Amino acid sequence: MRTQRGITYGLVVTILFVLALSGWTRATPASGQNDPAAPTQPPLGPPRFMGGGPAAIAASGDYVYVLRGGTVYQMKASDLSVVTQKDLPTPTVTAPTPPPGAGGNPP
Repeated sequence: MRTQRGITYGLVVTILFVLALSGWTRATPASGQNDPAAPTQPPLGPPRFMGGGPAAIAASGDYVYVLRGGTVYQMKASDLSVVTQKDLPTPTVTAPTPPPGAGGNPP
């Protein structure tokens, strides 16, 4: 009789442990839940157009100008919202020509 109670008791305790563990792993804390009624806020940090790499900044009057890559951004100085952006033309690169008599076969 004692062995039969031990097996039953062990089985019940194991089942309760598994149920508690599965409930604990599925529970999401309140801080991890998304509230659909809450307003979404934009992510903090620099604007999307400003990735890594060098940039040049200049200010004139009510505007701030940012040169990033091949694009110039004109932004309002009051709230830094983008007013316009212009892509600069890519420069054409030509191979340098060697001076006469340099390189090649000697005369």
